[in-house]
Amino acid sequence: MNSMDRHIQQTNDRLQCIKQHLQNPANFHNAATELLDWCGDPRAFQRPFEQSLMGCLTVVSRVAAQQGFDLDLGYRLLAVCAANRDKFTPKSAADECQHNVHWFGKQEDNCSIPV
Repeated sequence: MNSMDRHIQQTNDRLQCIKQHLQNPANFHNAATELLDWCGDPRAFQRPFEQSLMGCLTVVSRVAAQQGFDLDLGYRLLAVCAANRDKFTPKSAADECQHNVHWFGKQEDNCSIPV
């Protein structure tokens, strides 16, 4: 395994760990903050990380509004990812739009991305 493959594997492993922590109200804030910081780097949206990132966003969209979680932090995280939607594959971009439809209660104009 070369160093790039190792980096990709380690990053995806960390995203899986973050995904697990996002499901627990006691760990949500730290996990979501780490993910938000990570998403501040455009490299976060590279294809090798996309599936793991989408898994995290699915959890955030499902739990952030529940009692004990952090609604504002969840909103900020989904907003950052929505702003970078153009970096996702068409299917993931459509999935991300669905998270926002669920989250914001309406479909955005630029959510009509073919799958």
